[in-house]
Amino acid sequence: MFPPTLLELKANKPATMMLASPPSLIPQQGIEKTKHKSVNLQLNKLKYKKAWELAYSPAKNIPMNLIMMYFSPNSLQIISIMMTVNLFTTPLKDIFNCNEIFEKSVDVSVIDTYDLIMMKMFFIVCHFGTLLVGMWKLNSMGIIPTKADFIGSVNNTLETI
Repeated sequence: MFPPTLLELKANKPATMMLASPPSLIPQQGIEKTKHKSVNLQLNKLKYKKAWELAYSPAKNIPMNLIMMYFSPNSLQIISIMMTVNLFTTPLKDIFNCNEIFEKSVDVSVIDTYDLIMMKMFFIVCHFGTLLVGMWKLNSMGIIPTKADFIGSVNNTLETI
């Protein structure tokens, strides 16, 4: 099939026939190490991005909760009360279980402790935003006492003095 000279060259490579690799050629071992490092770097960046997405996730729920509370009735009915109670229990539960949520969802070993603390703090602040929406709803329902609720008792104490 092949001329005998080519078969001989492939079978018997004399030392004089060995050519040096060109300067731009990267050995295969270096490529595998570089690929492995770049894959690890990309994976770490992806884990870091996922951790921040987890920290931002409560902020995405605030507009939805705000609209739902705006359209729910302000009277004391079972539906509006249950929605408002749910608006308080879910953020409080997530705030108290913040460490478990991050450990379960994100590889903590990849992220610096400072960044992890910042992510957790942002997670908690976003949940406080949801709690503020709940406080607004309780105020609009008339459950939170205001100055008007205490005017009668203030006048009575002034008259007794």
